[in-house]
Amino acid sequence: MHRKKMKCLLLAVCAVFFMGCGDGEAVHTNADVSETETAQSGDGETAGVGESPSSEEDADTGEEPADAGEGDGAALDGNFMAPVEMDENLKNQLAEEMLEENEMDTSVVESAPVTKGCSFTLPEAFSESEDIEGMYVTRRYPIDASTIYYVALGRDVALQLMTEETFKAQAEENFRKEYGEDIEVTIDSFESIRIDGCPAFRILCHYQVGDTQISQLEYAINADKSYVITYSQTSDYDRMEEYEASAETIHLVF
Repeated sequence: MHRKKMKCLLLAVCAVFFMGCGDGEAVHTNADVSETETAQSGDGETAGVGESPSSEEDADTGEEPADAGEGDGAALDGNFMAPVEMDENLKNQLAEEMLEENEMDTSVVESAPVTKGCSFTLPEAFSESEDIEGMYVTRRYPIDASTIYYVALGRDVALQLMTEETFKAQAEENFRKEYGEDIEVTIDSFESIRIDGCPAFRILCHYQVGDTQISQLEYAINADKSYVITYSQTSDYDRMEEYEASAETIHLVF
């Protein structure tokens, strides 16, 4: 498979919900922080602390979306990531009402703590990519296409509305729109958890692209900002044990 296409596909699912949230802040992974603000274990490198200005993908072009006239209700039918323009306060208010109506976790609305970033320990084989900010690759990349991708985004109460069904549907729609392919995403597990007292999701999924099966383990933390760490691998290399060990070191920096 074409290496560039494979890289895009590896990023596609992890970006489906979260790159459209909040202010779209990318991560400045080499930020200068003190040792007390990082979490390290073993010989791995600590990654993911700090933020940088908004990415170009999320820049406001000033153009009104084509579906803006019909899309304002998207937040009410589960497709809360629809590309519509909506006042942030109104969006959060609608999301809060839906969380209450569906008896879902409202703690992110009530008392979201102020965070400086998120940290986790990289598996020993990984280092920061020279091409994509927030991505970590193996020394044998792209032969070994295993990747770890981290992004910090602005506050988005609507993230808490995500379900297994909406994640799957939006991921598959993203593939169709971006690559013109029908790719079925299988959700192996979808868990609502807490990390350092904040609501979070742990999502394990896989999908087939040509002859290659791709597996992804994703953590999304919903605090005053949204933090997402996505571990990806192809069927040629099994690094899930390393990924699980890295995931156990995920912590918010206050």
